Amino acid sequence: MLRNSWVRARQLGVAALLAVGAMTIVQTTALAGPSTQLAQASYNEATINNFVTAARQIAELRKSYEPRLQAAESKEAAQKLVDEARGLMLVAIKGVGFTQKEYAEIARTAQADPTLRARVEALITAP
Repeated sequence: MLRNSWVRARQLGVAALLAVGAMTIVQTTALAGPSTQLAQASYNEATINNFVTAARQIAELRKSYEPRLQAAESKEAAQKLVDEARGLMLVAIKGVGFTQKEYAEIARTAQADPTLRARVEALITAP
């Protein structure tokens, strides 16, 4: 019975840990609220392509870390995996030439701007 409780708690916690780990990457300044700069921002194709490249890499990291997190034997082991994944997400962001803040800004702008969101989604779903 205790083993089943741990498994269930771990399964519920894995999604939360993944979400928290990943969201700290893209929402570093979300509490500050949208700025007028974000509303007026316009990104060239190279910037959007770099953003999509990083976003795809981050999505792949999430996919590869999820089963490992589910198999973690303890909360500490799971947190170590989340920290590792977060570090790799930062590498993906920096690898395309963005700072964490720049990546987060583009992500927030895409959430708020339907035109930019459509451009990003089209590139993400393209083969």
